[in-house]
Amino acid sequence: MPEGGIGDPRVDAALQRLDSLDELPVSEHVEQYDALHRTLQDALATIDEG
Repeated sequence: MPEGGIGDPRVDAALQRLDSLDELPVSEHVEQYDALHRTLQDALATIDEG
């Protein structure tokens, strides 16, 4: 992630969660990727509102 984030707090938080994947069991990775995907979809769906 770029220093200081990308500028959208939702996306920045989602990307930070990716940094912690190494600390989770592999069995929990899919759930994390699904949550990230939903967050990014929501951010894209509302991109013109900001």
